[in-house]
Amino acid sequence: MFAIIDVEASGGNPKKDKLTEIAIFIHNGKRVIEQYCTLINPETYIPPFISALTGISNEMVAEAPTFPQIADKINELTQGRIIVAHNARFDYTFISNEFKRVGIRFQRKQLCTVRLSRNIMPGLASYSLGRLCEEIGIPLEHRHRAFGDAAATAELFDLMLKTNRKAVISEAMQEEIRQSILPPNIKREQVDELPEETGVYYFRDEFGKIIYIGKSNSIRDRIISHFSSDHHSEKHVAMKNKIHSIDFTLTGNELLALVLESQEIKRWMPQFNAAGRRKRYRYGIYREENAEGFHTLRLKMLTLEEPVLPLSSRRSGEEVLLRLGESNNLCLQLCGMEKQKSLCAHYTQGGCEQGCIRSESPEEHNRRLSKALDRYLFEHPDFAIVGEGRTPQERTIISIENGQYQGFAFFDEASVQITTSEQLRQIIQPQPNHPDIQKIIISYMKKKPKELSLIRY
Repeated sequence: MFAIIDVEASGGNPKKDKLTEIAIFIHNGKRVIEQYCTLINPETYIPPFISALTGISNEMVAEAPTFPQIADKINELTQGRIIVAHNARFDYTFISNEFKRVGIRFQRKQLCTVRLSRNIMPGLASYSLGRLCEEIGIPLEHRHRAFGDAAATAELFDLMLKTNRKAVISEAMQEEIRQSILPPNIKREQVDELPEETGVYYFRDEFGKIIYIGKSNSIRDRIISHFSSDHHSEKHVAMKNKIHSIDFTLTGNELLALVLESQEIKRWMPQFNAAGRRKRYRYGIYREENAEGFHTLRLKMLTLEEPVLPLSSRRSGEEVLLRLGESNNLCLQLCGMEKQKSLCAHYTQGGCEQGCIRSESPEEHNRRLSKALDRYLFEHPDFAIVGEGRTPQERTIISIENGQYQGFAFFDEASVQITTSEQLRQIIQPQPNHPDIQKIIISYMKKKPKELSLIRY
């Protein structure tokens, strides 16, 4: 019924790091009936600080089996059983990513003993495995080794079963309860087949028309949450009653999922996607230079000239200009928010660097204005963003040319080398550019730069 698991790895990133050890204790609801533990050769370097933490060195795993060699055994031991672990999502994600690398979809129900212990034993100072075992008197030997941690988790789980079996079973069946709240025209088997991977999903009505589009790093989990939350709202009930089928497109990484979601919403205009359906912008903020050499900002109706920032309304444009001025100590007159007079409102409030009375040089003002506008612009006009693909060998690439989104492609990095913009154009799937997509890419690049690999041309 339960597979109690602990893993050790070469690092803390499930997408990049690999397993170095795994322990599995099979529990039938009364006691442990089977044990399995092995070191794993991660086929990658184990950093010294990880070795110091776990005690597992590169020399120890040199002769150990690789994950593909033990995948069938792990699959067999966990098949049809609920995964139990302390911080279950961490262990589960590492295991599922290892299976993904060998081309196998690994999907199991999970039960987290951290969350469960908080419910059964509230008020403790800490719920880390070490502190928890110390608090309730469970011996924990060989900390940060898979067998020792899994053995302690098994004792903890056994204790919680004996203390409050009803709560344990209730927690274990939570996924079942969530899945029971399905739309009337969707079968559980359809949900079970959904991937726990990153991509875009589509809800369709009885005629095949797309009525909702979303994205998630785990499509299956997100769709289950759709069906189990906010189910009393009128809009939610209406959408659920209309869903007859679910489709999805895997993207391999979150940025491409965000881009594709925005793109598809504008293409299909689904009934229940209130946000993101906007196709047209009517206004734009333009950068101009006055007779004195000061760069100014001006809000006006869109022209054939490319604006610094397109906007849906005059009001939203005024809000952006005011925010720019306030957060960067820019003169409101030069930001187009006040007509010419001796002093702008920011100056009287101490928030202007005196551009309005020209005591700041044009060069200094223009430099600060450029820096303020950086958040709305790509740092380089011509580049590509490379990300993880749908398989270990595959990569995605998003193309930006002349500061405009061009499209994306999937490619095999072992057989396709992209070093020039001409090579990129040959494989790219051209897509319509849109200000919303540019905002998504710029925002993601600023928030998660370490997740991206850039090629500049």
